[in-house]
Amino acid sequence: MNRKKVEDEINFKELLSNPLRLFAIVYPYFFIVIILIGIFYVKNLDSISYNTIPVSYIDSLNVERDIPLKKGGIMPAVDLSKIKSPDQTIIDKGKELYDANCLSCHGAQGMGDGPAGVALNPKPRNFQEETGWTNGRNFQDLYKTLQEGIIKNGMAAYEYLSPADRISIIHYMRTLAEYPEITEEQISEVDLAYRLSEGTNVPNQIPVKKSESLIIKEFKNSESQAGLFNYLEKTSELPGARLLKEYSFDPAAVAQSTFYGEIESTTDDFIKSVSLAPNERGFNSSIISLDKSNWQNLFTYLRQIANLNKQIDAK
Repeated sequence: MNRKKVEDEINFKELLSNPLRLFAIVYPYFFIVIILIGIFYVKNLDSISYNTIPVSYIDSLNVERDIPLKKGGIMPAVDLSKIKSPDQTIIDKGKELYDANCLSCHGAQGMGDGPAGVALNPKPRNFQEETGWTNGRNFQDLYKTLQEGIIKNGMAAYEYLSPADRISIIHYMRTLAEYPEITEEQISEVDLAYRLSEGTNVPNQIPVKKSESLIIKEFKNSESQAGLFNYLEKTSELPGARLLKEYSFDPAAVAQSTFYGEIESTTDDFIKSVSLAPNERGFNSSIISLDKSNWQNLFTYLRQIANLNKQIDAK
C-alpha cells in the first residue's frame, strides 16, 4: 500500500490546483474573524441600535398659539322677517355650517356623540334632550350660546360667523329635534341685544405678538423723540446747531430726518449731496455759500444726531 509522503513545507502551487486544501488552511482564520466580529457586535449592541439623529418631540404645552390677523368690516344686517319662516336655502346653509363647525363634537344627529367630544368633560350637549341646557333651548338662548359661547362647558364662541350664519345653524339644529316655537318677542329680544337688523361692526384684529411689537416700537419712538429734542435743547449753542437753525427751513424736521434716516459718511459727500438739492434736504439755497469749516461744523453736528439714535436703541 502506497502512502502519500508527508510534505515538509506547503506547496502553494499545488494549492491552486486543489482549492479544497486552500479552504482547509484558510477556514480556521476565517472562523476566528467571524467570532471576533460577533463579540464586537454584542458588546456594542446598545450603541448600534441608537438613532443617528435623536428623535425630537414637540411639547404640546409649550406650543404658542396666537389669534389670526383679520380685517374688520361690517357684517350685513339680518332680515328679521325670515327668522320665523326660514326657507330651504337657509336650512341647507345651516347644515353646511353645522357639519363644518359643530358635527365633530355634537355628532351628525346632534346627540353629543361626535368623535372630538369623546374625551370632553362635560360631554357635548345632546340636542335631542330637553333638560340640562345651560342657556336654554329657545331661539334667543341658542343665539346667545353661539355668540358668546359657554366657557365653563368648553363651548367655543362663534362670533367670527356672521349673524345670518349663526341663525342658519340654529334653524338646522331645530330640524334635528322638537324645539319651542320662535316668537316675535324672542326675535325682538335678540335684535335688541345684538342689533341684528343694523348690521354688525367687526373691528380689525391683529395677533398679540404683532401688537406687542407695535407697542414696543411706539414706546421706543416716543423715547427716541424725547431723547432727540432733549439733545437739541442742550446743544442749541453749538456752532453746528446755529448753522442748522440759520440755513434750514425747519431745524427740527431736518434733525428728525437725520435722526431716523442716514447721513453721508464724509464731509465732502455731505457737501456734494446737499449742494445738488438743498431744498430737498430741508435747507435753503444760501447754504451753498458756506465755507469748508462751517460745512464741517454742520456735518459733525448732524452726524452726532444720527449716532444719538443708535445709542438710544442700544439701551
